[in-house]
Order: sequence, then C-alpha cells, then structure tokens
Amino acid sequence: MADTITVTLLRHGVTKANQERRYLGWTDLPLIPEEMERLKVVQNFGEQFDLCITSDLLRSRQTAEMLCPTLERIALKNFREIHFGTWEMKTYKDLKANSHYRTWIDKPESIVPPRGESFQEMKQRVDNGFQQLRVEVGKRNSRNILLVAHGGVIRYLLTRWTKEQETFFEREITHEAGIRLTWKLDDWKDEKKCISLQEAPLMVKGNG
Repeated sequence: MADTITVTLLRHGVTKANQERRYLGWTDLPLIPEEMERLKVVQNFGEQFDLCITSDLLRSRQTAEMLCPTLERIALKNFREIHFGTWEMKTYKDLKANSHYRTWIDKPESIVPPRGESFQEMKQRVDNGFQQLRVEVGKRNSRNILLVAHGGVIRYLLTRWTKEQETFFEREITHEAGIRLTWKLDDWKDEKKCISLQEAPLMVKGNG
C-alpha cells in the first residue's frame, strides 16, 4: 500500500555454531554449505524488497547476498548480535558449572558476560542501528525493507517496535521465516509502534 512502510526482520541462515548450540555473538562465522543451497532455492523471497539492510557479520551478509543478489545491500555494525565475551563459542555444557554464567541465565538483563556486552549496551546499539536504517530508508524513499540480523537483535526490535505482550525471551526466532512489521507512513515518521505484525515465510515458487 502506498501509505505504508514495511520492515521484514529475518534471522541469518544456519552456521555450524548454531547447529552445535554454541553462544555465537561477534565471532564471524560463515553459513554452512547446505544453508547456502537452501537459500538459493528460496531466492525469490528477496524480490519483494526495495532495500536490504544487514548486520556486518559474514553470516548475515551471506544470507542477504543469497536472497537479494541484485538489490542494494547496506551492512551496519550496530545490528550485530550481543557480544558474549569469554563465553563466545561455548555451550551450556561448557559453562553450566560456572556460577557467573548461572547467575546470567537467571538475570540476563542485569548480569554481564565477562569481557562481553551488557543487555543495555546491546539495546542502545540496536536503537542506533534502527536510526541508521531510518536514514537510509529516507534517502531512498524505500517502502519495503529487509533487515537481515540475529536472534537477539530481532527479539529486541519486536519488544521496541510492536505492541505484542511477549517478552524478549518468550519469542522463538527461527531461520525459516521473517517477521514483517508494517507502519502507516505518518506513524513511521513519528517513530510510533507498528500497526501490524505477521510471519513472512521463506517460500519457494510453485508451478500451480
């Protein structure tokens, strides 16, 4: 619709660390080869967008490149996942005996990983990233934007820009579908919350 603007939030494709359920924050890993092939099959998903914004980490950039090969893509560091510090690339099994880690599990919004990033720092950074996105959208008069980022980033943006009652930790963010947020143009300009939220599955074009 001419009087609306949409931002579709999409988690990057699968990495080996994701498969192994490791804490993957700023560690810059590629997608697994099988995921590159899967994204190639659903490449038509990217045809609906007029601008692609992505985290600057490789797994997000590769996802965006596969889905939007001909579209302008802008990589922003502010959309990185939270930095897990010394817990990067560790698993629950690796850390479960660590008392600091167990306290963080119980109070993730107030406890900071060693040499990592606090929840408040991550939120401020992502807010700054969304302001950068707004500037890029305004420069190009874009109306249908794809943002390829990370699970924690997407969870926070949903709490910040929607009226949903789910908390940060309640919503599951998969690699299989995006989440499309829609604003009326006036609401977008006034930085109000979006008017609707819907799932945007990665779809393969059928023959009938």
